[in-house]
Amino acid sequence: MRQLNYLSARTLEWHDVPAPTLSSPQAALVRPLVVSTCDMDGVVIAGLAPFKGPLPVGHEGVAEVVDVGDEVILVHPGDRVIVPWKISCGTCRACLVGHTAHCRSVPREAAYSWGPTARENGGFISDLVLVPWADHMLCPLPSGVNPAAAAMVSDNVTDAWRAVGPPLSARPGGRVLVAGGGGPGSIGLHAAALAVVLGAGEVTYLDWDPSRRQLATGYGVDTVIDVADGLPSGLSGEFDVSVDASGNPDALRLAVRHTAANGICTSTAGAIYAAADVPLPVFHMYRQSITFHTGWVHTRPLMQHPLALIVDGRFDPLPAVTQTVTFDEAAAALAEPFTKLVISREEDPA
Repeated sequence: MRQLNYLSARTLEWHDVPAPTLSSPQAALVRPLVVSTCDMDGVVIAGLAPFKGPLPVGHEGVAEVVDVGDEVILVHPGDRVIVPWKISCGTCRACLVGHTAHCRSVPREAAYSWGPTARENGGFISDLVLVPWADHMLCPLPSGVNPAAAAMVSDNVTDAWRAVGPPLSARPGGRVLVAGGGGPGSIGLHAAALAVVLGAGEVTYLDWDPSRRQLATGYGVDTVIDVADGLPSGLSGEFDVSVDASGNPDALRLAVRHTAANGICTSTAGAIYAAADVPLPVFHMYRQSITFHTGWVHTRPLMQHPLALIVDGRFDPLPAVTQTVTFDEAAAALAEPFTKLVISREEDPA
């Protein structure tokens, strides 16, 4: 079967690889239909991650179920489903408490198109993908929802939601600060947009990219600040919720410094800091009783929340899409800078 692979910086190539087969009675084979890019796809393809090619590409997607094992009861051939980026069993101790990103039934970093197991698990820009625990992992595509929008729930949109959704639920009407711009920058943009949807009293967004700043304004963000020439020397007041989606250690520290007492600061950009540790003002955090959170998003148990906002028409992630291309055009399109690409097997992903 065909599978798109990252080889080296800005170089991608289609490879013929063995097609996966059903590995257990709980497994399913799915055919990716619509794939959206993750921010880390941009980092990897730019050659800025410690990964050596060939590396299968794509881990946000909507797929069609092709075949299922004898014990699969919730999905059937022909169903359209959203596939989470991280692989999880649903029954281990970690999964049972919602920590599916750290499933104990698979190697630590088991995921599609990411980390040391990527060649084994494959990527979504391919003809077939194996889902080892179909009933647990696969989420039915709701009727009437654009598959391109739903695909983003596989990873980045859910990552953006977890940074603002639970904190705002605990602090209704709170002020939100989002430092964006890490990698292609879609997570920060969507976090700011979701904060508006979820009723934040005020949202401030920092980004160096003019197109994303314009999109943030279109999403109703109150204050959009250009940081192309450096971070602001001062921000107005403190923020109940802060988000670092920047990949910039100084922006991370700025977010921490401006988090209000008993506030929550979430960094979704932790993978970008792999090259070096980032010193943090721990004593300041201690005095402010700040909660700092980072880590892989537990996509499967959380994805229903942003998906419900999409279904209800309250949130549309599609304005962030810079281009929609076919599978045959994917290698060339991915080699160029992007904020969010959609790769569709069909001409019209809707």
